[in-house]
Amino acid sequence: MMDTLVQDLRYALRTLRQRPGFTAVAVLTLALGIGANTAIFGVVDAVLLQALPYPNAAQLVVLSATRGDQQQLLISVPEAEDWRVRNLTGTEAPDRLVGSYVTASTMQILGARAALGRLFGPEETSPGSGQRVVILSAAAWKTRFGADSSVLGRSVTLDGRPHRVIGVLSDAFRDPFSPVEVFLPIASAPSQSWFTRGSPSFWAFGRLKTGVTLEQAQGDLSRVAHELAQEYPSPNANTGASVRRLRDSIVGPVRDTLLIVLAFVAVVLLIACANVANVQLARAVSRSREMSLRAALGAGRARLVRQLLTESVVLASLGGVAGVLAARWAIGALVALVPDGLPSVVGDVGLAPGVLAFAVAITAAASLLFGAAPALRASRGDLRGALQNRGGALARHGRVDPRLVLVSAELALCVVLLIGAGLLTRSLRALTRVDPGFNPANVLTAEFRLPRARYASDQSITTFMTQALEQIRAVPGVRDAALVQSIPLSGNWGTTTYVPDTRPSLAPDQAIQTQLNVVSEGAFRVLGVPVVEGREFTAADAAGSVPVAVVNQELARRTWPGRSALGRRLRISGPPDVWATVIGVVGTIRQRTLREAPSPQLYRPMTQAANIFNSIAARTDGEPMALARSVRAALWSVDPEQPVWRMRSMASLLERDVATPKVIMLLTTLFASLALLLAVIGVYGVVSYVVAERTREVGIRMALGARSGEVVRLFVGRGLRAIGVATATGLAAALAGARVLRAQLYGVSPTDLATFVAVPVILAAVAVLACWLPSRRAARVDPMVALRYE
Repeated sequence: MMDTLVQDLRYALRTLRQRPGFTAVAVLTLALGIGANTAIFGVVDAVLLQALPYPNAAQLVVLSATRGDQQQLLISVPEAEDWRVRNLTGTEAPDRLVGSYVTASTMQILGARAALGRLFGPEETSPGSGQRVVILSAAAWKTRFGADSSVLGRSVTLDGRPHRVIGVLSDAFRDPFSPVEVFLPIASAPSQSWFTRGSPSFWAFGRLKTGVTLEQAQGDLSRVAHELAQEYPSPNANTGASVRRLRDSIVGPVRDTLLIVLAFVAVVLLIACANVANVQLARAVSRSREMSLRAALGAGRARLVRQLLTESVVLASLGGVAGVLAARWAIGALVALVPDGLPSVVGDVGLAPGVLAFAVAITAAASLLFGAAPALRASRGDLRGALQNRGGALARHGRVDPRLVLVSAELALCVVLLIGAGLLTRSLRALTRVDPGFNPANVLTAEFRLPRARYASDQSITTFMTQALEQIRAVPGVRDAALVQSIPLSGNWGTTTYVPDTRPSLAPDQAIQTQLNVVSEGAFRVLGVPVVEGREFTAADAAGSVPVAVVNQELARRTWPGRSALGRRLRISGPPDVWATVIGVVGTIRQRTLREAPSPQLYRPMTQAANIFNSIAARTDGEPMALARSVRAALWSVDPEQPVWRMRSMASLLERDVATPKVIMLLTTLFASLALLLAVIGVYGVVSYVVAERTREVGIRMALGARSGEVVRLFVGRGLRAIGVATATGLAAALAGARVLRAQLYGVSPTDLATFVAVPVILAAVAVLACWLPSRRAARVDPMVALRYE
């Protein structure tokens, strides 16, 4: 048996070596399909399939609040404690360390281990403990402290307060949502308001008990949330609870994107296999004499099929090896394309054993896909027919040509991919045309956060903000500047509820939800947000004066329809609640994302709502990032110990918001274009083979007086029938599958008429051209040469 396999392998290699052109084209075609699938699966494996780096990760869940249609909201410390109890089923310049306030149970739930020192104890994280201790991540220990083991016990100043280092985490630990450099006990939070019920500041983690389903946990927590809403109607009114698996919270935003791209490359592989199968079927014609002779000499059909399948396996293996080598490079390029990088818990993305096993599996499947049908057809030995017709014919009159069936399938799949890519392209175009409501040109942004230990009063915060704004405005090249708590599209936003003066008796659970921002004087002018009625905030809107507010057009329209909002009052939820008078109405901006619908927005002056977190918005005369160092220095001139981070141009925030749909569009368009190229090559190849097979027939027709146009119509007509069937089938499949893209689309319907009309027309035109070129060549054949062809 082994000798026979070796003999088949040698014969296969010799046969492929004798046809270098065919072998090279087939290997390249398969390498493209297998390489693309392996690369995409490498990312899918790392993000969606690999277990999270936590013990019993499948039981980990994220607990969050819900309010109306707002999901995944932060919760307050008292709420988290109620949920838990009731539901028992170093540098010269100031620098920023990304920190997270946690409880001792958080570290235990996530399976954290200390490489040096220890973790937090319950006594250190319980409210009122007053112990200022800190645990370093492995990365922070190495980069900030030079991996010095004597760091234990050292004092580190964080938020203006000294903290004692008690531990260093192991390299294996990763924070679920973002890279964290230092962990602090929740008891050392800089603001006591964080521990006030109704002050959402934290995510909560939990672990399901053995045998408890997600649905059961959701039911239990919803019951607790309902009880709390009755016990504490003001802060917990209309507040529900959500239980979501940790994996879904981490990879949910990218899951659909990865699966869509994986589906696209899987279709490309199918088209590649169909192309190779078509070439194999054409070769079966030329090899019919060989197979018939071997059958006449005693070779059984099973023996012939095995020999032909061996050739297919060798061909697929060569394509698989080339594809894996290409995937090794492509994976790095794919990861680099991800706008914000992959989730922090995702390990290294590469050719892991599972990815290589996937490559082997699709290589084997590809060899069967393109090799089985040609092998079965070629193994039908007919010695008499082969000797009488040396060229043979794969399909005679009245029979369906399998090559045309494969070409039709290729074109149908191509229609599906092109329509998907077309919809995503039109969606991106619509998204980039959205008016963000502000002018991003030449605006520099940055974030900072004052340490509560040094800025304990509203007066000290306001004084710093005023002085910082004066220094930033004095920087050469800065035309104007303002402070904005939440820069649009930066990932920061706030929400609150309000009660309008027209309905002052509304219960807390009936208060209206709105976005909230706190800004300095001149903020709307700097951001380019139009003031459509009234005025902006001024220095006169100081602490102690009449509380004022600015609303956007959407809030004004919903709250006081048909009337002016100027002079109206609304009660803004606290603590404490504040009745504010509306002094201006401004345009609506896209705060969270360009995709969001226009939302009610409420603005308060920074002088009346001081906060330690803030952002800089500086409109410059030239390139914003060129002034980054000068703006940072201006802030340091007020407080040299104040870190400044995320210095970005506002234009880059706009680009970042469309980066993910742009990547999806680029990848799907790339793979759809590759599919189109392969499909057109397939059409051209099949028609060329048919022309070659029927050269004698063409010669006879032309000798009997047929015109060249009739010959062209003969072959193009055959191709048109295949194109027509493919288009109809592809459109039906695209209509059924386009709805999968609904969540990825903006401003375009999954059944967009323009796309569903344009794609078939373009594909048909290209396919007809691929049919016409070899048909025209057939029409130019000399009848005498054609008659001597056989």
